[in-house]
Amino acid sequence: MLLLRSFIAVAAGFVCMAALTAITTLLTRWLLPSWSRMPPSRSAQLFNLIASCLYAGLGGRMTAIVAPVGPLVHALILAVVVLLVSTMAANEFRGQALGYYPLALAVLPAIATLGAGILTVLYR
Repeated sequence: MLLLRSFIAVAAGFVCMAALTAITTLLTRWLLPSWSRMPPSRSAQLFNLIASCLYAGLGGRMTAIVAPVGPLVHALILAVVVLLVSTMAANEFRGQALGYYPLALAVLPAIATLGAGILTVLYR
């Protein structure tokens, strides 16, 4: 039962993050159709980084709250999952977006996930 609750904690954090990201992406493309052009503008890159980090942090917090034991370990597991998924997403921009953006898009959300887990444990 403990293993199931651990899986649910990590899955809940990931679903929270993925749902918020999907909703934001759909609303942005619906309200600003020109937003999805390639390569993304600096403002689009900044918005995407901020939203990704915010939603990853919320997912990390949710995981740490729902975790039955060892909330920091669960947040770390989610951070590794986020790092893998973010790396795949950043790989789509290879050759289109130059500079720091693909690296930041791959690394910063994972750091935000772990940071939110740490803050949740500290202020619990």
